[in-house]
Amino acid sequence: MPAIPTVALITDEVSQDLDEVLAFTAEHDVTQVDIRAVDERNVILFDNDELGALAARLADAGLTVGCYCSPLLKWTRPGMPVPEGTNFHGFDPDAMSHETAMVHAFEVANVLGARQIRVFSYLAYPGFTPADLDDDLGLLLDLAEAHGVDLVLENEHVCNVATLAGIIAVADHHPHPRLKAAIDLANQMSAGHPPPSEDELVHAARLGGTVHVKDLAPDKTYVPVGQGVIDHAGSLATILNAAPGGALPIVIETHMPHDGPAATAASLKAVRAMLAKICEDA
Repeated sequence: MPAIPTVALITDEVSQDLDEVLAFTAEHDVTQVDIRAVDERNVILFDNDELGALAARLADAGLTVGCYCSPLLKWTRPGMPVPEGTNFHGFDPDAMSHETAMVHAFEVANVLGARQIRVFSYLAYPGFTPADLDDDLGLLLDLAEAHGVDLVLENEHVCNVATLAGIIAVADHHPHPRLKAAIDLANQMSAGHPPPSEDELVHAARLGGTVHVKDLAPDKTYVPVGQGVIDHAGSLATILNAAPGGALPIVIETHMPHDGPAATAASLKAVRAMLAKICEDA
């Protein structure tokens, strides 16, 4: 029987207002969150006092931080254009150097108590290979080792790694115990790719890391989990059975800012029901 996973959420998917987020997590019995942006700013732009105050408020509310959803490597390689529709979620790529951002992200994670930092694979360009990440990912893995934090590589539709197969290829090229997966089925399918195969789900799950869940209508607009076309129940069963050393956290990410609290509440209810059924059937 698979271990019962923690169900978490990315705070700014509920609201950019931390007061609203804390009220929501209390009402819905959420005990773990991932942090990306607060008050329309990615927290990598917070000063030390702001970061400390944020960490204290989360702790006072009984919340732990699973992952700092950083913007690392969600930028262009020199000479490459920014793809249309890129969302930096409160981070200005010109606000600090890439080198400064890479070092500071680990300081942010340590202050927040996050055990993971989400990373990307550069904004997409033709001819990408996993070797293109050698220098930057090598530095990040050294920093991860020094800070006791895991990197979770997300498949992101505007980045070079848009599929689980892409995550697997990078992990095969950069084998390291600190490099794990941030599995996102909706990102893969929103980019026009088919759902991952069972073998790809198993391979990605065995890397460990985290799972982001959101759902798509047939026209690829976002809807609450369970109301779209993605087979999250089947995929989560495969992932949880394959994950090493216990369950991966399941993180709600709706991409519905116009209706964040309601969409997140509906998604939480659906995911919890799916997980209960998976454990019952195991």
